[in-house]
Amino acid sequence: MWHRTAAVLALVAGTLTATAQVNNVYSRAIPPDKAAIERLNLKIEWTAYIPVEGRRDTLTQIQTFDDQIFVQTRTGLLIAGDALTGRLQWVVQLGNGGYANSYPVAVNSEYVYVAHVTKLHAFHRYTGVVEFITDLGSPPTTGLAADETGVYCVLGLRSGSSSAHRLTAFDLPRPIAVPDVPKGRPDPNQPPAKKDPKAVNPVDNLLTRYAPEHMYRSRPADVFDSRARAKAQEIPVGGLTSGGSPSLSALPRVTPPYTLTNEVDSSSIAVLPSLRQPYHLRNDYQMDIQRTPSLGTIPPSVAAALLLTDLRPRSVQPHIRWEYGMTSRILYPAFLSPTRVWAVTEAKVVTALNKIDKKVELIEQLQDQISAPPGRAGLTVYVPLNSGFLISIDGSSGNLAGGANINWRTAVGGLNNHQPYVTDTHVYASGDNSGIVCVERKEGGIVWRSEEQADRIIGATHEFLYVRDRQGRFLVYDATRATDPVNRRSTPLSGLDMSEFNVHVVNMASDRIYLAADNGLIVCLRDMSPKYARPVRISPEATINPPPREGVVTPPVKDAEPIKEPEPKKEPEPKKEPEPKKPEPKVKEMPKKEPEPKVKDASKKKGF
Repeated sequence: MWHRTAAVLALVAGTLTATAQVNNVYSRAIPPDKAAIERLNLKIEWTAYIPVEGRRDTLTQIQTFDDQIFVQTRTGLLIAGDALTGRLQWVVQLGNGGYANSYPVAVNSEYVYVAHVTKLHAFHRYTGVVEFITDLGSPPTTGLAADETGVYCVLGLRSGSSSAHRLTAFDLPRPIAVPDVPKGRPDPNQPPAKKDPKAVNPVDNLLTRYAPEHMYRSRPADVFDSRARAKAQEIPVGGLTSGGSPSLSALPRVTPPYTLTNEVDSSSIAVLPSLRQPYHLRNDYQMDIQRTPSLGTIPPSVAAALLLTDLRPRSVQPHIRWEYGMTSRILYPAFLSPTRVWAVTEAKVVTALNKIDKKVELIEQLQDQISAPPGRAGLTVYVPLNSGFLISIDGSSGNLAGGANINWRTAVGGLNNHQPYVTDTHVYASGDNSGIVCVERKEGGIVWRSEEQADRIIGATHEFLYVRDRQGRFLVYDATRATDPVNRRSTPLSGLDMSEFNVHVVNMASDRIYLAADNGLIVCLRDMSPKYARPVRISPEATINPPPREGVVTPPVKDAEPIKEPEPKKEPEPKKEPEPKKPEPKVKEMPKKEPEPKVKDASKKKGF
């Protein structure tokens, strides 16, 4: 009997353990059935599982850029994968694995930038190699924005600052200039090629950026401070006192020995790091730190004061290009145009700053509050307002005097609190319990409206629009035409229950459809048409980089082909003086014979 009771208890304990393991996550999503997907003219391209730790961990951010997909978890995992095959490219752990807020990443052609707590991380997009990690000083409030020259962050309030939020622009580290090595043997008859002053040995440059463990830089030449020469103190003329003890502020320095004329040439012993010969004013371990500052310069924070005693070599760091303080909070990530940085504030204001010198180039005061991040297509910006209007703004023009150039303004209705989804010909506005409104991009005319429950866009092709409703159903709409043209209404063509996929993913980079759940499952779907076998870009790419400067293009020189010297210019031959013309011989004119008088023939007279 005792053995039977123990067996029952063991079975109950095993059942409870299995139930706890199954319920360790929120959903039980599995890949959808193949036959059900094919009825929607879709097929599964790939599936992937992201490891999540416990019930509190989940997928927080899923973004697609070109041919890559980036996933973030609540515990700080950043995962990069191939958007075409789902193959894992690299994984990195941000922070110490604790739970923290995650913000959208930003990319350019080489790097991906992500903010975690108060750190800004930069990784190579396809290898995951760390380019730099820098301290922002305060946590960010929204996502990042980046172009080929810098990264732009919206940071929170800093101690001693009167602004609500500040927009900070960082310059990217300058790439290593590698000298060109000529191919083949150099010609001894040719003059030596000029060396690029910026070109350095890449190994030395890398050691200065990333100092490996147990390796130190060689000791440089001794650098001593310049000798202080005696300077004549100006006699005060403001009063008639004869006191010989001046104020401490008039002393050349405050370290002993104190002198009035600074006639002592040797430096004070207090600033020498060592009293053993040879005397060095800077040791090799002091190359990357400052000398002990005075008490007045030590910051009030104990943590910041301890940073001054950090003797470890510092890696490459981005330089702050500029900072701009806002009087009101910045609601959404900054968006870029070729020459400007745009910021949207809670004071119903759109501000455009110059990328180089933060000069304010445009301020547009709107009538209503901006309710979602703007949509982008080329140089056009689509701004949703909480009053139910959608505004199209030209992002390449406008000034302080005339404000922004508004192309059109359309009343779409509803909350309008989702980012507009932009395609080649249409822009789709949506909001919670407000449905989806299809609007023409050029004129701003309304094409169709959906039912109010269908309010989440997840992807599109040239023919169809894929939507999720409030119950989690997957719906397919005609992208360009209304099912009821008279009332401009559109109903779904087909649908499928996918309520277990509870992580919302919007793909604006291609035609692929991504379904994600908080248990770590990601499913990629695509249209079964042959033209979508390879990813097709549906949303036009935003123009954020200035056009390249046009220059003189020289034809490439073939390998091992000797460079021909230019032929020397021939001196012009002296002009020959024209030879004098010889006088032509005069031809004597023959005298003209006078005409002989005609003699009439007497035999031809009449009458004979």
